[in-house]
Amino acid sequence: MPGFWNRILFIDLTRGDAWTDGIPEEVWERYVGGVGVGSYLFTRYGGNFDPFSEKNPLIITTGPLVGTAFPNSGRHEVVSRSPLTTFLGESNSGGRFGFELKRSGFDGMVISGKSDVPVSIFINDGEFRIVRTPELWGLDIYETQKKLKKDKNYSVMCIGPAGENLVLFSSIMNDEGRAAGRTGLGAVMGSKKLKAIAVYGRRIVEVSDRLEYNRVVKEASKSIIESPVVSGFRSYGSMIWMDGGIGFNDIPANYFMDRRFQFDDLSSIKFHEDYNVSSYNCATCVIGCGRTVKYGGINIDGPEYETVAALGPLLGNTSFQKILDWNHAINRLGMDTISTGVIISALRYFVKSGVVKDEQIESYYSDNFDNIGRMILDIAMRKGPGNRIADGLYRYSTSMGIDRDLIATVKGLEIPLHDPRAFKLQGIVYATSSRGADHMQGDMYQIDIGGDHPDIGIVSGDRFNVDSDDRVRTVIKTQDFRQIYNSLIVCYYAQPDPSLLASAYSLSTGISASINDLMDRGSEIVNLKRKINEDLGLKPEDDWLPAIVRRPVDGEPPESGMSNEELISILQKYYALRGWGKYRPPS
Repeated sequence: MPGFWNRILFIDLTRGDAWTDGIPEEVWERYVGGVGVGSYLFTRYGGNFDPFSEKNPLIITTGPLVGTAFPNSGRHEVVSRSPLTTFLGESNSGGRFGFELKRSGFDGMVISGKSDVPVSIFINDGEFRIVRTPELWGLDIYETQKKLKKDKNYSVMCIGPAGENLVLFSSIMNDEGRAAGRTGLGAVMGSKKLKAIAVYGRRIVEVSDRLEYNRVVKEASKSIIESPVVSGFRSYGSMIWMDGGIGFNDIPANYFMDRRFQFDDLSSIKFHEDYNVSSYNCATCVIGCGRTVKYGGINIDGPEYETVAALGPLLGNTSFQKILDWNHAINRLGMDTISTGVIISALRYFVKSGVVKDEQIESYYSDNFDNIGRMILDIAMRKGPGNRIADGLYRYSTSMGIDRDLIATVKGLEIPLHDPRAFKLQGIVYATSSRGADHMQGDMYQIDIGGDHPDIGIVSGDRFNVDSDDRVRTVIKTQDFRQIYNSLIVCYYAQPDPSLLASAYSLSTGISASINDLMDRGSEIVNLKRKINEDLGLKPEDDWLPAIVRRPVDGEPPESGMSNEELISILQKYYALRGWGKYRPPS
């Protein structure tokens, strides 16, 4: 069918076998692609298995726009059971990998089993092979990519030492420093002894109506480029929020305890003035938010906003130089920068407040943060105290008897750097997201500053006055909309009129669908992921936001805080509107 090859590559690493198969056409129509089809494949080939079991599949998918010229669609999705949360893990990444995979003649991959020695998968225009690559085991992600691209211009997805050592928040990295992060799927890849996947493709993806599709591509590209929000991303990358977010008190400091940090030292404008920064584009991207910094004789990827905020204000650090060093180390080793930064800041707070009394942990912290680099390496290599920290903030903190309300996680996933006290409905997104605290499952921090879409029920409003059906309905619509982005797959920074997404989908696949039809499918994908998580043990009380990100910060209006009663009231409305039954808070 147009827009798809209906060709999934299945690989059993235990047997060393590989074959291709399709899935019913109605599945593509019902679940769109990307995370929707990835979740469907998990219902068929996954289940309530240990995340490191050979039965737990690693699923990689593309979408109906991937491999075409549609702007900002060069992405891929990864789905598996998360070792960090134990629920459904998902992540998507930019770069070229998804584009190359689709152009090689595959819509996705389902990888099961375990190899007894390190292996890599090579895909070249539809041909595929599994190769023993023990010489790559132990190499960082840059060394691995360089070796695999030596003879051909492959796009390479790989893990670093953190994934090999089963760090529960390790990432799968591709195309230099792009990352499928957050839920520890790099550790799933490591448990299978799968070091890398290298792919190269030049097949043309057919679309249903090429002439009209090209017209929509041009219209969408023009709409994105002319957006005033995009101009900031083009000039300063995602780090522009270090300047924009400060006005909304959206940048937390000192482990979510306050907002006190030297803003001028960490502004995106200052960073671009002080360092040799260049931009780059992912496949089909018309924005170019990616950043490369020439520093210390090497090229460093990033840092993104979340990385700067986590390794800067949240830690109490004002040195861009240290952020660059740590960001590069975390990427090189293959870990998630958000989780790593939140954990480092949490342990500093626990040490300073006397909650944790451990000389080894204390040794990481000094006034000038000189030992943080050692801490990052210890975590990745599971060395010394790093072995326990590598299991994530929730496991470490609960093992130490720390009060649940002091642990900045939801469902075991560390909370990102958009503060629920600045945009209270962002906290509801965190509480209800299928993969835990996740700013990519719903961006209320953008919606409530005017980035709304009233034609599909996404309406901006008072960011503090949120306990109503209408406001909660906007959260739901926003989450549904983002499932469509993650299924087509399109980058969040691209914000063409939603109707153009529906037109592109219809003209690509030949399946007639309005944006409201796609929104219905987004809702169905949310409910599919909910059902998967319930089968994996999720309970209503897991949808909860810890008090550390709900208590008002000194100097801010009291309505920025959220009491237990208000949180419960909002979640009860959310459950009723979703049709999820009765909400039960934690006891």
